[in-house]
Amino acid sequence: MSLYLEVARALAAARSDVGAAECHGMLCGMLSGPRAFTPALWLEHVAGGDDAQLGAARDALWRLQAHTRAALEGGDFDFAPLLPADDAPLAERASAFGAWCRGYLSGFGLAGIADLGTLGEDARGFLVDLSRFASVATEVAGDEDDERALAELIEFTRMGVLLVRAQFIDDARDDEADGPVLH
Repeated sequence: MSLYLEVARALAAARSDVGAAECHGMLCGMLSGPRAFTPALWLEHVAGGDDAQLGAARDALWRLQAHTRAALEGGDFDFAPLLPADDAPLAERASAFGAWCRGYLSGFGLAGIADLGTLGEDARGFLVDLSRFASVATEVAGDEDDERALAELIEFTRMGVLLVRAQFIDDARDDEADGPVLH
C-alpha cells in the first residue's frame, strides 16, 4: 500500500477533517519554517485540536513524518508532495494538490514566519504562487495538456519547498557563524 493511501485511511479512521495531502503539506510547511518543528503542534492541527482522537493513526503519521524528514534532509532531492498515485483521476489529483498547497501555507504559518519580508524574493514569489495553486480548478478536461500542467505545477512546488527550506537552513548557519567568538 502506498504511503498516501495508508495516511488517507488512517486519517479517515480517526475522523480527521484533514486529508492525507493537506496533512503532508502542513508537515512540510512546518518543517520549512524558521521555528523548530514541534510534532505535537502538527498532530494537534491534524486532529482538529484533540490529538487523542488520532489513536491508531499515529503510527501512519509517524511513518509519514520520518519519510518526509528523510526526503527533505537527504540532500538528494527525493522530496515530493504526498499525492494520489498517477493512475488516480486527474480531478482527484488536482484537488489533492490544492489541499497540499493549503496545508503547506498553514504549516508554514505555524512554523513562525511573521514577516514574509525576511524571505528572499524567490521564496516570497513561491509562496504567492502556492496561494494561487491552493485554489487550483478541479474541473479539468483530463487531457494530455491538463496532465502536463499538473505535473509542472507539482515539480515547481517540489523545488519551491526545497528552496524555502534551504533559505532557512542557510540563515541558521549564518546566525551560528555570526555568534559570539571565543578566544
